Amino acid sequence: MATSGTYNFNLDIDEVIQEATEMIGGEQTLGHEPASARRSINLMLSDWQNRGVLLWCTFTTVVTVVDNVATVSLADSVTDALQVTYSTSVSGTDIALERISFEEYHNIPNKSQSGRPTQYTVKRNLNNPTIHLYPTPDSSTGVLNIEAIRQVQDVNKSFNQNADAPVRFLPALTCGLSYYLSMKRPGIPMDRIQMLKANYDEKLAFAMEEDRERASMFIRPRLGYI
Repeated sequence: MATSGTYNFNLDIDEVIQEATEMIGGEQTLGHEPASARRSINLMLSDWQNRGVLLWCTFTTVVTVVDNVATVSLADSVTDALQVTYSTSVSGTDIALERISFEEYHNIPNKSQSGRPTQYTVKRNLNNPTIHLYPTPDSSTGVLNIEAIRQVQDVNKSFNQNADAPVRFLPALTCGLSYYLSMKRPGIPMDRIQMLKANYDEKLAFAMEEDRERASMFIRPRLGYI
């Protein structure tokens, strides 16, 4: 049996739009539909992030703490910090910090207390998201390893552009776009719209299940403020 021996299959945005419109069937695309399709793709990708962590959007960033400074700034594209560990050049051992809510952090009576950080919270500002540490670092030799998650990159008019998603999500992307566009097109029967939605829901569920973290869940003891 002869196979290609290649692993490069992908669809650019124009091909995703073409595939989605072919799924809908009926009349040819309208003149404004490519712009409408790109807008729908961006809305769909945002919706995916609301449904859970997209593993391909996670990355690790390393930040050196500053003595007596409890706040660490993150890039504007960061939407959350999933895990944070702290280490020093002396110990060289990563120590997991406990995440607390911003309300819990706000209620700590003495936020300026210094020492080795044991807890953190994330203030998810639209611009300049920040991590707040407790206790406040008492040296400038500590290092934070931050497992962060970023926003999905936009789809725009760039030529030969791919969506910011793995190939395994292409079925969900094309089926989802066909459903989104079918709701905008006049004359598409409701039963076909429902069929396209069911197809999209199935493909997205498969992709999300494949994209999940496979490690066993563990429970870490809660640490107090003192």
